[in-house]
Amino acid sequence: MTQSPLNGPYDPEAIEDYRRQARDFWAKSQEYFATGDLHQASEKGWGAAAWMTKAVAVKRGWEYERHEHFSAVLNSVRAITGDNRLPGLRSIANELHSNYYRRKRHLDAASVEIDLNAVAELLDILEPLTQPVG
Repeated sequence: MTQSPLNGPYDPEAIEDYRRQARDFWAKSQEYFATGDLHQASEKGWGAAAWMTKAVAVKRGWEYERHEHFSAVLNSVRAITGDNRLPGLRSIANELHSNYYRRKRHLDAASVEIDLNAVAELLDILEPLTQPVG
């Protein structure tokens, strides 16, 4: 474990694992979308957002053990970065997660694609916050 510049110990290996898994989920979301599996594309998009958020939480020493912590961590990121895109991107990621539980006929490919692109933006915002300091 290493000392976090903000809130105590963090595990660089865990951060890298979460970051790598987020990118793997992102790639899978694109594969599923390309084959028309909107349920799995949505869930993998959500997973990418959640796991990159977990990487940030570990890096900062913040709690992220349950689904409800996703929003709390992103609210904290917005507070420290001032990035006002985060509340909207957070909502979009949560909507992708909800898609998994929707009937297929209620899923719209164009909307899922837009939402997945928003998750890509979220990943690009969060990933630099997972990098080593210095």
